[in-house]
Amino acid sequence: MKIRIALLSLLITSAVLAINTSHWTHTSEADFKAGTFHNVVATNLGDLKLSRAVKTILGQNEHISAVHALVEAKDGTIYAGTGPEGVLLAIKDEKSETVAKLGENVSIFSLLIDSKGRLLIGTGGEKGQIFRIEKPGDKPVEIFSETGVQYIWAMCQTPDGKIYAATGPEGQLFQIDENDKHEVLFDSEQNNLTSMVSDGKDLLYVGSDPDGLIYRINRKTKDTFVVFDAPETEISALLLDKDGTLFAGTASEIETPAESAQPAGEEGGRPENDTGGVPIPTQPPEAPKPPSPTPPNPGEPAPIPKEQAKDEPKTMMILADEPGDGGDNPTPPSPVKAEQAATNAGSATQSTGAKPEAAAAAPTQGNAIYRVDKDGFVTEIFRQPVIVYSLIEQNGLLLVGTGSDGEVYQVNPTAEETVVLAKVDPKEVISLLPTKDGRIVMGLANSGDVALMTPGFAYEGTFTSPVLDATQISRFGKMQLHGTLPADTKLTVSTRSSNVGEDTDRGWSKWTAEQPATEFMPIASSNARYLQYRLTFTTTTGKDTAVVDDVDVAYQVPNLAPIVKSVKIAPKAETPDTSASPSNPKPPADHHMLTLTWEATDANNDALQYSIYFRNGKSAEWILLKDKLTDATWDWDTRAVADGRYEIKVTASDEAANPRGMGKTASRVSDPVVVDNTAPVVGDLKAVAKGAAAHIELRAVDRTSTIASLEYSVDSSTDWQSVLPSDNIADSPDEAYSFDTQPLSSGAHQITIRASDAYGNQAHESVTINVAAPTAMK
Repeated sequence: MKIRIALLSLLITSAVLAINTSHWTHTSEADFKAGTFHNVVATNLGDLKLSRAVKTILGQNEHISAVHALVEAKDGTIYAGTGPEGVLLAIKDEKSETVAKLGENVSIFSLLIDSKGRLLIGTGGEKGQIFRIEKPGDKPVEIFSETGVQYIWAMCQTPDGKIYAATGPEGQLFQIDENDKHEVLFDSEQNNLTSMVSDGKDLLYVGSDPDGLIYRINRKTKDTFVVFDAPETEISALLLDKDGTLFAGTASEIETPAESAQPAGEEGGRPENDTGGVPIPTQPPEAPKPPSPTPPNPGEPAPIPKEQAKDEPKTMMILADEPGDGGDNPTPPSPVKAEQAATNAGSATQSTGAKPEAAAAAPTQGNAIYRVDKDGFVTEIFRQPVIVYSLIEQNGLLLVGTGSDGEVYQVNPTAEETVVLAKVDPKEVISLLPTKDGRIVMGLANSGDVALMTPGFAYEGTFTSPVLDATQISRFGKMQLHGTLPADTKLTVSTRSSNVGEDTDRGWSKWTAEQPATEFMPIASSNARYLQYRLTFTTTTGKDTAVVDDVDVAYQVPNLAPIVKSVKIAPKAETPDTSASPSNPKPPADHHMLTLTWEATDANNDALQYSIYFRNGKSAEWILLKDKLTDATWDWDTRAVADGRYEIKVTASDEAANPRGMGKTASRVSDPVVVDNTAPVVGDLKAVAKGAAAHIELRAVDRTSTIASLEYSVDSSTDWQSVLPSDNIADSPDEAYSFDTQPLSSGAHQITIRASDAYGNQAHESVTINVAAPTAMK
């Protein structure tokens, strides 16, 4: 994988700043995997290239959903075993015919040409059977069935003529002699023996499910040994090379993680006016002329040109790079095992070498191919988020059929390098067969078909990117491509745009005309939120392919106005007073200090500055209170303004983060707030002695808010007595009071009145009164 992948990935996830250029960058296998492929593959080096040429033979057939097994007879006829109606096909000169039909709910899981050239057919369904066809044109004859056997997963023949059958769902290995007599050679405690290979002598290697064990069985001594206990659940394919090295592929189920939703935020205040979208310029700026390309070293192919030569036809060629592995999408379980009866689940008990229930940990990711050398040492040489269905050898390399992306991989066991050779639409390559003429035959599932893969590249293929989302209507700049080219290949580019996110033709612009690829090429699609690009690869000889190392698409989100979501006003939080006590009460709150808070966002993630305005009344002009704030809070000392009913406006601006004249602002107005820093007025005060008490009358008036309370104390006492207005409710700015104090001793007394308004402002007035001493009755 390219060294720059980590850096370029950051460009995708980093915040969009102001109106600077942003980029969609596809440079890794994972980036490209989200797109759509036709005769094109993404390698583990992060390259795009043509796949191997693939030709399908069968087409749609309502009786065939999967081709489970393939075998080639001595005369070159290829037999294909299918399901779910037990159709056996013979393929010659790329034409197929039905040889036999073994019944509904029957699948042919294994095929074998024995040493006498006869065809053996292993089936699965309600009953597992082996049939034999002596010569072409003969009807199948049953040679094996056994109570409890439902699946013949694999067959092989040893030099002494004996046939071995790996079965399920009771995990038994059967030996069948030349007289068609059979016996159990090995009875495992697994559900299924799923794969098998012989060393050509006395040893058989058998893979299992559900514990992912590989057994080595001596068919003469019947000694059994677990060669490897894989972390995956199923050993789906086994291969033994001429040097005695064993290769094992696995087929565990792969799960897809769920996504979580984001909660919405709270709002407060109200918008001052509409702050809608901004018109998008329709003419993107011209890019400067790029520098001339550096000539390639002698013998190297030329890179993608920076621009097309004026006097040359608009074509370009690219040389193939080393391809690689692929597959980031989780895959469903093997369709092979999907046909097992539901009653099999949980029927296995702990077998020799099986993983205990507590230790059966899930594999790290996807499935693997393991190499087991002659000394028993195990090395993982392949791992991808795919299911390994089939495994063959060709010229010292491994070819791997997988699902659920329908990819065929090439693995170099020595270098542990992986290459994607082909990608087929049915998504499941469940069987592979190398033919004598050098082609590879593939058995496919989902839409059951047989395909031929040749050594050359496909003559044409396309890669369509996933839908790219700029989050806002944006201007598209240039697409930058890197790659290399031979003389008989071509690469063209087309794009389309939309404001609808679904990947359908409806709502999208037409694809632009195919343009020969250059390193920097303008995107001709209209401004929009979404974009797709399409790369078309062609070759005239099939010997070479254009290769794209990476794709960088520049786009520019216009500067959008910020959004002020809420404005809130509250009394400033008081500092705890540890000195307060019953004898030293806490003084009244500093109510003239208000804390203004607001919440603002910017679609471009620009740094924002804030200004605060105030006005007294809805029709008054706004007056600047404070500007150039960067924090979303500010304390307002209201003693600097007159009493009244005020509104506060907060304006957010991104001007400092954008070129001069291109900044945007947005405002939000608070709910009205009353500023009242003036104490009430106490007047019309009258005080007379009334027996031993004092009778007092007065008016308390406040010009901004209402009278909240009235109290009195006698002779500078700290004990204040509350009294009610004459109408028994304090609810207006003008209240009348008439009350008698408690009985007083004879002599002079000072009565102090304290009136408070709704905002805590207090007014004090005092009056002196003499209370006469009581006298004897006359």
